[in-house]
Amino acid sequence: MAQRLSSKSKKAGPNIIRGYRRELTYFEVPVRSDIPKTTYADRGVIKEIFDEVDEEAIAKLASERENSTVLQDQRDTTVSDDFVKTIYGHCLSKIPTRSYGKINFNVNAYYGGCTALYFVSCASGNNKNETCVELLLLRSGFDCNHVEVSPIASSQDGYFNPANSHYVDEEGTFIGDCQYGTNHLMLLANDCRYGNLRNGIYVESQNKKPLLHLPVPMCKEDSCGLTLILCSGSDGVKYHNAVYILRTGVSNRKFESKLVSGEDKFKFDLGENHMVTVHGPSNSRYGLFHNANNPTSKQNQNVLVTQTQCLSGKHTLLTKLHEQCTLVVLCSNSYGVEDCTISSMYFLAINNQNLEDIQEVAGSFGTDCKKSNIWKFEIVDGKLVVIGPNEPCKYAVLSNVKASYMDLVSCISQDGCLATGESTKTTGNVKVTMEEITGHLNKSSTIRIMLDHNFVHTISIDELTYRDGEYIFSYQWQDNEKYVGYHKVRIFAIKKNLNTDEDVFIELSGSPCSITRQKPGVIYALNCAGPAYQDLNDIVYSSEHYQFANFDSNFLSGMQSKAVGSVKTQTILPTSMLNSHDGFLYSVSRSAYTEQKSEQRFRYKVNGIPNGSYKLRVHVVDVPEDMTFNGRPISKDIKEIIETMKKPGDLVGPTCYCVDINVDIHSNFFEIESESKDVHRHADQICAFALLDMTYSDKIFTESQKKQEYIERQKVIDKIPPLTTINTRKNMSIVGWSQNLLHNPTGENGDLTFWKTEGDIRVCDGGYDTDTCFVTSHIWGSKYQEVNLLDYFTEEYLDTSPGIMVLEDYKEGDFGGGNYCFTAQLLSTDRKVLKEYTTGEVGPLYYLHSEWEEANIIFSDYGSGVRFVAFSSKGKDSKSRAGFFGPYISGAEVRVKKKSTQSEDDSYADIPQMDKADSKLAVERLVSKVLTDNAALMEQFIKEDDVQDLPNMKLSSALEDETGQESKWALLKRFLTKQKLEKKREIRVFVSSTFKDFAKERDEIIKTAFSEIRRLCTERGVFFTYVDLRWGITSEQTSDGKTIAICLQEIDRCRPYFICLMGERYGWSQRKEDPDDVLNSTFDYAIESYPNLKWIDEFRYGSSVTQLEVLQGVLNNPNVSKDKCFFYMRDPPSKEKVSSQEYKNLSSESEWHHQQQERLKTQVKEHPLGLNITTFKSATEVANNIKRDLEQCVNIDFPKGTELTQLERMREAHNAFGEARQRVYIGRQDYFKNITEARDKGITKPFIILGESGSGKSSLIANWAKKIEDAEATTFVFVHFIGSSADSSDYIKLIRRLFEEMNIFYDFDMQIPTSDSLLINDIGKWLRMAGSRTKVVIVLDALNQLDDGTGEDGSEHDLMWIPEELPSNVFMLCSTLPGRAMQSCLRNKWPNMKVEPLQESQKMQIITDYLQGVYGKTLNSEQKIMLVNAQQTSNPLYLKSLLDEIRIFGSFRQLTDKIKEYLSARNPQELFAKILERLEHDFETGTNSRKYLVRDATTALWCSNRGMSESELIELLDIPSAIWSPFYLSLYENLVNRNGILNFFHDHLRQAVAKKYLSTKEDKIEGYSRLADYFSSKETSNRTVEEMPFLLSKAKKMDRLKATVSDFDVFYRLADDEDGIFELIKAWRKLGGYSLAEEAYMSELFKIPKTTIRADIKYYCKLFSLLGNFFRTLGLTHAAKKVYKTLVKQLELSYDETHDTIVYSAYDQSWKYRCNHPEVIKALQNLGTVYTQLGRYDKAISVYKDAICRQNRIETPSQKIQVCDGLLGLATLYFQKDNMLEAKKLTTRALELATNVIGRKHHFVSDIYTKLGQLNYEQHRLDEALAYYLQDLKVTRGEVGTNHPYTANVLNEIGLVYDDKNYQIAGELFEEALRIFLGAYGNNYLVTGVIRFNLGAFYYGDNHFAKAKYQFEEAYRIHVMFLGENHPDTIRVKGALDLVK
Repeated sequence: MAQRLSSKSKKAGPNIIRGYRRELTYFEVPVRSDIPKTTYADRGVIKEIFDEVDEEAIAKLASERENSTVLQDQRDTTVSDDFVKTIYGHCLSKIPTRSYGKINFNVNAYYGGCTALYFVSCASGNNKNETCVELLLLRSGFDCNHVEVSPIASSQDGYFNPANSHYVDEEGTFIGDCQYGTNHLMLLANDCRYGNLRNGIYVESQNKKPLLHLPVPMCKEDSCGLTLILCSGSDGVKYHNAVYILRTGVSNRKFESKLVSGEDKFKFDLGENHMVTVHGPSNSRYGLFHNANNPTSKQNQNVLVTQTQCLSGKHTLLTKLHEQCTLVVLCSNSYGVEDCTISSMYFLAINNQNLEDIQEVAGSFGTDCKKSNIWKFEIVDGKLVVIGPNEPCKYAVLSNVKASYMDLVSCISQDGCLATGESTKTTGNVKVTMEEITGHLNKSSTIRIMLDHNFVHTISIDELTYRDGEYIFSYQWQDNEKYVGYHKVRIFAIKKNLNTDEDVFIELSGSPCSITRQKPGVIYALNCAGPAYQDLNDIVYSSEHYQFANFDSNFLSGMQSKAVGSVKTQTILPTSMLNSHDGFLYSVSRSAYTEQKSEQRFRYKVNGIPNGSYKLRVHVVDVPEDMTFNGRPISKDIKEIIETMKKPGDLVGPTCYCVDINVDIHSNFFEIESESKDVHRHADQICAFALLDMTYSDKIFTESQKKQEYIERQKVIDKIPPLTTINTRKNMSIVGWSQNLLHNPTGENGDLTFWKTEGDIRVCDGGYDTDTCFVTSHIWGSKYQEVNLLDYFTEEYLDTSPGIMVLEDYKEGDFGGGNYCFTAQLLSTDRKVLKEYTTGEVGPLYYLHSEWEEANIIFSDYGSGVRFVAFSSKGKDSKSRAGFFGPYISGAEVRVKKKSTQSEDDSYADIPQMDKADSKLAVERLVSKVLTDNAALMEQFIKEDDVQDLPNMKLSSALEDETGQESKWALLKRFLTKQKLEKKREIRVFVSSTFKDFAKERDEIIKTAFSEIRRLCTERGVFFTYVDLRWGITSEQTSDGKTIAICLQEIDRCRPYFICLMGERYGWSQRKEDPDDVLNSTFDYAIESYPNLKWIDEFRYGSSVTQLEVLQGVLNNPNVSKDKCFFYMRDPPSKEKVSSQEYKNLSSESEWHHQQQERLKTQVKEHPLGLNITTFKSATEVANNIKRDLEQCVNIDFPKGTELTQLERMREAHNAFGEARQRVYIGRQDYFKNITEARDKGITKPFIILGESGSGKSSLIANWAKKIEDAEATTFVFVHFIGSSADSSDYIKLIRRLFEEMNIFYDFDMQIPTSDSLLINDIGKWLRMAGSRTKVVIVLDALNQLDDGTGEDGSEHDLMWIPEELPSNVFMLCSTLPGRAMQSCLRNKWPNMKVEPLQESQKMQIITDYLQGVYGKTLNSEQKIMLVNAQQTSNPLYLKSLLDEIRIFGSFRQLTDKIKEYLSARNPQELFAKILERLEHDFETGTNSRKYLVRDATTALWCSNRGMSESELIELLDIPSAIWSPFYLSLYENLVNRNGILNFFHDHLRQAVAKKYLSTKEDKIEGYSRLADYFSSKETSNRTVEEMPFLLSKAKKMDRLKATVSDFDVFYRLADDEDGIFELIKAWRKLGGYSLAEEAYMSELFKIPKTTIRADIKYYCKLFSLLGNFFRTLGLTHAAKKVYKTLVKQLELSYDETHDTIVYSAYDQSWKYRCNHPEVIKALQNLGTVYTQLGRYDKAISVYKDAICRQNRIETPSQKIQVCDGLLGLATLYFQKDNMLEAKKLTTRALELATNVIGRKHHFVSDIYTKLGQLNYEQHRLDEALAYYLQDLKVTRGEVGTNHPYTANVLNEIGLVYDDKNYQIAGELFEEALRIFLGAYGNNYLVTGVIRFNLGAFYYGDNHFAKAKYQFEEAYRIHVMFLGENHPDTIRVKGALDLVK
């Protein structure tokens, strides 16, 4: 076998297996001519060498025959036996033992696959008079022992349908598993290694006679035959073609023909001497293939057959065609490894060389394939041509055409090497031992050795030894490869493919094989009835098959195993076994139960064991009763140990028990045996056992491992989300009827209690919609139960003859057949039969699909006097076999119709509305009642006495010390969380230099260094701005007098970043003897305006402006950060190298200037900190130096991977908004005291701050919250300023942000609900959880600015989303303006405090403290009085803004007039309008100005989504720093900086900007468009994607919006958090719907080349995951399916090397190579969910099983919960498919796993209880269902309270139970559940419709028909809205509505 790998897969070292499995592979299988033999040595299995087919001998034989006569091809093609090679098999066994036949056929087909027709015929019965035959299609897998067999046609005469199965051994040899009796087997394959098809016989009609005798072999007396017949003929009008099978029995007395395909024009019968005859059209031809090697004559003619193969799509099957013929074509293809093959059988009708009919008769395909019908056929130039896939294919043609001898010689064309394209094959053999690998091959090749799933060694060609025509090699296992475990070894030779030059891997004979390195102390270990397995303790349990398989029909009538007994399957999935994570060992067991009494035992004998004392480890699922060890009874010991392992509250299900007992061995062997006395009562089973010496010990977990597990468990507990539960709908067929009055109706008690029984009848697994039922044996088994109707109804009512319904379900038993009888009687008080119904004895029961049938009767009009109902039924096996093979009986019911007179209080109306408080009280009272009333019931089913909840489990003292205290670790974590973001993600660099001499350098720095740094910062989420006040102006000496003030202020704002370029020039300066008026004025302005700059006065003379900058930035700064300050000193100019003018510009202004400059340089050089100084010669050099230094700063301050998340950006935005309001607080201090007092009282309502706009509410709460944060480090403080940004007004986003912050602060890591309603309803739960850990403070500013996106005051202003009662430890502080929000606060009677307008005394104090205390400014008395007396200055915002304007006004003489002018503004908005006018005057006129600066800058802020960074504004406005800086400084107090993003400080300024510059709709659209154009010109980044969708949407640019959100880079960034997803959803809604999103993204997805994906696999894996989740969120399940399938493949490629594993099947000998990374498992489970939503249940089951089985070592809490998720998904599917037994097993195991990790009192576990309740409810086990529901109710009420949708879900389920019990409280439960859902979700919600349906059903049964009609109508409307009219659930609702109408 060979495999081709691309060159990209050839990697050094291990894990090359990734290429082996995932890429297109090409294999050539080694030819095996005999049945493989095995040896067992060193506990490892070594495969023997297989011989090749001797093609030379065949060719020689052909040549001899060809030369024997020239007329050979004209004679009959009589050939010798050695020329015909056919795979036959034969097996027999006595009744009732199944028969096993090992066939010389290996199922590992490799390259091209293999398709075979599998013939099975069986004769059984006492005289072999029962016959059955079956023709099946066999599809071989690629490798790893995969095979699938599908039925094609069958025929039978007798009790039994064909029940053929199969399995393979460890080496892949096919084994037929047939019925008891004599079986003949045959395989016709399209692979010539397994026969050449030359056994076909040709017959044609003679002389146009329609009747013809066929040479069908005579069957022996004890056998049956199966013949495949290909027919064709003409009746003179048209041709007829057909394929039949014939069943011939003992001496041909048993005969039947069946059409397989074609026209049924041929009639078969038995003629004279029991010869088979056929009557068909004249000139008919027949091709016969019989499954017994006993042809009727040696002189038979042969039919034409071929076996061919091809590498390309088109291939010639037959070179010449007969005029008329029928063909069967067997096609196979391999498209991957393992199970990736396709097989198909085609019927072709060819007449007059035309293809008249083509039919696929049967087909089969493997993993990830959609269909088998992939081949096309055509006739070209008289040749039959097949067109198949462009992948390896094999073909076989069976025909009814007469073959010449030469036809037979040339019929096989499957030579050559399919792997390399060479004419000869590369062959070799290997032998593997525990110490080495040895081998030889016929060609020199590199050898690769694979251990498990990794390539561990390569043997080069140079290391081969050539001897005797062979190349010899060997390899010694290295020490690091000799580790304990069960290992798969594979050895490949590497050759080159001649066509592609790619490496080809050719697996050598003897590979694969397995070796076992056993753990010390393990003497022997066996997995009974199962394959080899390595358990979690690393004990390797070997496969039973190797040592105990039997194929000798003389051994105990042909028992399959020498261990005797039978194999019992415990579960369909190893993981579903309880009480162990080694469920693989327990999935199958060997049982003493068999039909043959002499074989009702099992026995394992192992020789060669040293004598001594040992521990015997026994794995069982049931307590044994008769088990012995070397004759010593051990059942009692095992039972006693198991009893100690059991605890109250243990779950019921298939449970694993691992028991160690001490044993002694005295005779060098041991024998484990059980011979049960009565297997029908109890049959011992054993799953596995191990013999351990006294040195053995299991794995021991260290304290460190225990700590790690505990920490991981806590994380799992916090983060696990609630399960999605499906709300149950009432079954309308029982509405109006009583509950089932029978007890234990399906044997759910596990016994026959309440039934009177006779004969053989017992309880077993299964049933119709139940997990138990009754089964009978070969003698009649009956059960009888009476129902006393007076226990439920009055005599008066019974005498009205209410309807009495009695029913039961039944079906045929195992192996078919059986008789059944059902009787129902109505009895009087004295047991007199008043009325009776019986089915009589029905049977034998034979149904094609073994479907359940129902026996039923509804008694009516039976008169008075009925007081009892007698129910009886019985059954027996009609085949008279020992054992319980009679019919299955399930679902017995007795129900009585309730009174159906319309109630007087009935009315067509909805449930009455209740006050919220009354409703809450009613629910609480109802919940308390049902819990109290059913306390004993819960105790009966759910034992909690000895169950500890894991969060309260005792740890070791060391672990308690580390995790038991909150203080140190928690405080540190929260401190670091707060400190993490103190550093603003903004870099502002001040560039200082002289004016004339650095023009070139500045240009170069800006173009190269700063542009690169800006790009780097953008990638890191950092905003970069440089301030160079020398750039963009034409004169160093500006005349506005503000130069020094602006420069020095900018230096402060840029700290700690400072760059200084120093040359020879000193810069702008003056001496006392030569003053500069302009310079003096700028000194004066700075000193007068800014008190902190008074120090510059002493540097007025003799210092340059540049020197002042150096002093301010570095030399005078004691806290200078030298790593952020850089000096670049240029070398002095040389006259020889520059022009005279340039030399003049670069040289000092004068000698005095030179001396001053040198003195300054010296100060810099000699600074005690050792400043960063670099010299340079050119502009390019200094630009590179600056780039290097700033890159280092960025990497240190903002390393890669520290980018802010969306949550962190939002947090910083609100922090910045709060900090801006904390600068100066203008208001009364006693407000703080009032808030603190309210908090200290422990109020349970929000505390509300009321006041007018601008009254200081925001500043008040910002400062109060800051005090709490500073004083209480462990308190969770959440501050949200509503309206501070575009997305801060959305209350849904507010709640989501609150939950996200809690997740971070408390390390909850819980999943945040995606539903808006669930977000709202979960607030109370989250606050309770937080309050239980620390104090909580929630601050919400400006409730009045809430906006749901409509721009109007919506329902969010009713504040219903704020909990009515706050949990203890939680304080909520809110503020609001007058309006709807304030009215809601007052209506709810929430405590409040009003912020009053400023009093005159307060205003006077503020004027003095703010102007004089902070800025050193004073006003005269007139000006102060003017301000104090103005009414509008009572508003703090107005007063502060006016004072800021006053303090920067330049002329004191004109100040009074200016104050008057400002005071003409009546409110803050008008005042800000005047401020805008002032800014226009100051910065849009004069020399250093820019037209429209104020408008363009402020409208950009207004139009943006989040705001604008300073660098963005500078770039957008295209403005130099010299103009921008003074403007920004002037506007600074009215802006807020949110981590580098600027926005308006207050909404009044925003309103003023809108009124002045954006007054029309067109103005706004233009502003949005301009900003969108700017951001679209930038590279895609997190910054651009948070602006672009918003801007394009606002600008109405829908085409550009679609292009933007369709871009995967944009999608990737947005879909990575909840807010981004919300933005995407909004965008697609505006664009026209979600279908457009599917179309856009899928279109883009298909455009991505595979090479691109592989080049960045992790990026694309995450993209696919985000896309699949997004599609699921939108309900686009088909698109989600495609994406998740791609995601699984890409994730496997990504994680294959690190998380590879071999997944062994627990039920056969196959295996798969798989990736088990948690992300892969998660993606598979998501895919399973999508398939479930699509209704593709079988596919979903397959995917879920795949995900679960990959987790083959379940050890950590996370792994357990992930398995739990898979089990629950799988259980849901089985529930949907009505397989209650498996659904309950899976759900019970999920409950055990979840409880083990997170304890019982957790919402996840409680949800599982509800699922168990639903399972029991569907089976009418009402008490058990109720107990589970109540357990969920207890936990749910404790977590979320009673008035919550989660609670309502449980109330709905409980209501159904009570309704079935006919309790009136059911109506109350439905009504309260409905009220909760109406309040939470509104009326238009699907679950609301479900509850309305259930309530309507209750009303209907309670005779409130009008009420029922109302509820059904509403339910129907809702179901149509969400599911459509044709959905099954909608149809059910419609049926109920029609009924009530």
